[in-house]
Amino acid sequence: MKYKLTTLMLCIGIFASSQIIEWSPDTKLHKNDFQGKIPDNTINHAGTAYNIGYEILSNSIWTGRMKIRTYAIFNTSESWLNEAFYTDDLLNHEQKHFDIAQIFAYKLQHLINKEIKNSKDFNVKFEMINKLIGDECISFQKKYDAETDHGTIVDVQKKYDNDIKQLLEESRNHK
Repeated sequence: MKYKLTTLMLCIGIFASSQIIEWSPDTKLHKNDFQGKIPDNTINHAGTAYNIGYEILSNSIWTGRMKIRTYAIFNTSESWLNEAFYTDDLLNHEQKHFDIAQIFAYKLQHLINKEIKNSKDFNVKFEMINKLIGDECISFQKKYDAETDHGTIVDVQKKYDNDIKQLLEESRNHK
């Protein structure tokens, strides 16, 4: 698992659509989405490179009110998969890393909606909120890998599959 949690101002049009996949409940990762180079001397079978991004949808020059959207993206050119170890279970495990990133994108959205009402709030609070959510996401990702042993403990993986599905639903409705 490659942890890369950076928030970035992202104009989707700048990137070739083949390089990133924005998280969607209807879009699932495929083996061919992992196009990155396998790192030297790794013992892992796959690595998911994700970002939690944001974009400012509007910023009123009259009131200072801001509207911000957050989302998770999967970077195909940095994510990798060792085909010698490929299984549907491995792909499911990596999908869940991407789903976890979206859970934390929803959490970031919720805090932004609660704490940031205008550009002054953004300038004062955004970096702290972003770091808080980013640290929580990385901690959760590490715990997920440790407890599932990178998806190889089947019963624990199934429990996480259900927990992540529930957290996605709750987070989506809570944003």
